[in-house]
Amino acid sequence: MLKVILSLLAVAAVLLVNEYLWRRKILHGELKRKFVHIVVTSFVAFWPWLMSWKAIQLLGIAMVLILLLNRQFKALHYLGNIRQRTYGEIFLALAVTTTALLTDNKVFFAIAILHVALADGFAAIIGTKFGGNWKYKIFNQTKTLIGTMTFWIISLCILGGGLLFVSGVIPFSHYQVLLILLPPILTAIENIAVFGLDNLAIPVAVVIALQKASIK
Repeated sequence: MLKVILSLLAVAAVLLVNEYLWRRKILHGELKRKFVHIVVTSFVAFWPWLMSWKAIQLLGIAMVLILLLNRQFKALHYLGNIRQRTYGEIFLALAVTTTALLTDNKVFFAIAILHVALADGFAAIIGTKFGGNWKYKIFNQTKTLIGTMTFWIISLCILGGGLLFVSGVIPFSHYQVLLILLPPILTAIENIAVFGLDNLAIPVAVVIALQKASIK
């Protein structure tokens, strides 16, 4: 229970720091929004080493309720001006519970959630910063080529490093296939998922792929 409480306090601290930086006009725009996204979600990826699966599932549900309330009362301003155009933070909270229900492998959970934290997070930041001349639209969503390639490369790095810790579960032949096929599939999902649904679809797809590739 102590670890659960400390974990919640850590998340609250990040939100408060982000709020302070926003009010001081130090963080703004996409960087402000993704600061919370990357830091909190990266921490959540390692929750299986800190608490039980049941606790993670319940915390995910609690996060959904808190985030829905925040949309109404606007106590925290981590979303900036996109509040009504995406439900990404709600889907991310749902992803925590769903992923914890789909797998009991700690590394699989971490790999899945880190895709949302790092691949998706840095794709948005780098795409916004450097992708202005290479834009395209899918379902009225503006994407950038450099952001898309950033997602692909970081996905490859997460899988390449993370799967080494489950070499006894996933054979090398499947490891190769996952490195070749999964990053482009996940990149496609990130492109076509609308209203922030990619935050749920990506980790679910990762876990399903890893489960299928595991030795039975």
